[in-house]
Amino acid sequence: MSTTSPTSDDDHVSPANAFDRLVWHNPRVCNGCFEHVKELEEHTFSGGITDHDVHDQSRTPQATLEQDERIVDTVPAESVDGGSRPGQQRAAVPRTTCRSCSRIGCWADDTTLTKIQALRLIGPLAHRLREQGLEFDKSVLRRSIRKFKEIEAVQGYDTEIFRRSVKLAVLRAAPTEY
Repeated sequence: MSTTSPTSDDDHVSPANAFDRLVWHNPRVCNGCFEHVKELEEHTFSGGITDHDVHDQSRTPQATLEQDERIVDTVPAESVDGGSRPGQQRAAVPRTTCRSCSRIGCWADDTTLTKIQALRLIGPLAHRLREQGLEFDKSVLRRSIRKFKEIEAVQGYDTEIFRRSVKLAVLRAAPTEY
């Protein structure tokens, strides 16, 4: 999965891509709970030979900066027997952490959400879609998430459930456009 957000020349978002473009691949949004965690300001620096796009980032009150400890492989200069052996060292990398769900880096876990947990995310998801100016039917969003979580064969595919539910909600809000 790519961590970059797709770009387009116009502001049109198809129902099939609405969740991915506006929420999932949006660096302003936590993928775990759909809270707004970052503000991004885009500027174009005009100087020198070419123009450069500059992005200023700031965290919202729903986010904090925490240290994410990772184990990094290192090779010591010399070991006891004269050869080089790989070693391990802990390194702390600062990452944006969501205050609502405590996810470091604001990426969703691999664990499957329960039906209740998925339904609790409808509010923040609806806020993010409205912030982007997307027309959708919230009742269809709620019903489809609830129905998908009841089907045993698909209830473990949370990202796909949200993707399909947003698509259905957008199609229901504007049935003649698509």
